[in-house]
Amino acid sequence: MAKISRDLATPTGGSTVLHPRETIIGSGTIGALNAEVIIPVDGCASVALDIRGTFSMTLEVAGTVDGTNYTLIPVRPVNQAALQYVAAVTGTTAGTWVGKCAPFRSVRVRCTAYTSGSATTVLVGGNAPLDDTLQGLISPLVVTNTGAASAAVTLTLPAPGAGLRQYITYIAMVRSATVVLTASATPTVVTTTNLPGALAFTFGADAAAIGQDKFIREDFAYPLAASAQNTAVTVVAPVATGSIWRVTAGYYVAP
Repeated sequence: MAKISRDLATPTGGSTVLHPRETIIGSGTIGALNAEVIIPVDGCASVALDIRGTFSMTLEVAGTVDGTNYTLIPVRPVNQAALQYVAAVTGTTAGTWVGKCAPFRSVRVRCTAYTSGSATTVLVGGNAPLDDTLQGLISPLVVTNTGAASAAVTLTLPAPGAGLRQYITYIAMVRSATVVLTASATPTVVTTTNLPGALAFTFGADAAAIGQDKFIREDFAYPLAASAQNTAVTVVAPVATGSIWRVTAGYYVAP
């Protein structure tokens, strides 16, 4: 809830007049390791970071409750190709990033790795909540992996960074027969890591002609969250004699 202020004068009728708190703005030039800009954000719901100039560094946005200990605030870019959250702003590209800061009393942006240059930095805290309505409706990240005949395939969604996890929107698996397959009573099980309940998929070992595909696709109406933050997610298709695997997954990264 936004912080509000009260008029000192009591209006006619004895009621109280309340006003939303104004936007908080802080700025500075960051050009060295541990240089920072900090603003109070009690009553704010979102924070924006804008950096300009010629630089090569890593900037981390973090919030504090007690004024001493800081917690990472993942941020996502505005009007850039990438849509996913990042644990820190790294590299040489100027731009604007936004994140959520409602629980904190202060937010800072600090240089945690410095190479060269300086960044003109503006940090803004505001009452408006961050609009995340696209989260879960889109898949800005897609990975795929195709194996060789009679070979296992592992699809890896890389660790996204501190304070972040993968949210999977779909997983698709195709097993293509490279020889005539005879039916078997033993199914093939595709396993996963770092997903709830050790999620697995079963392919029936039925007969198949050369070139015939067997397809499984799981679309998650509500994206499936990785169990642990900053940890890779894998989908592991075991050796299937006489077959080629292709495994694909769509996902996004968020806190």
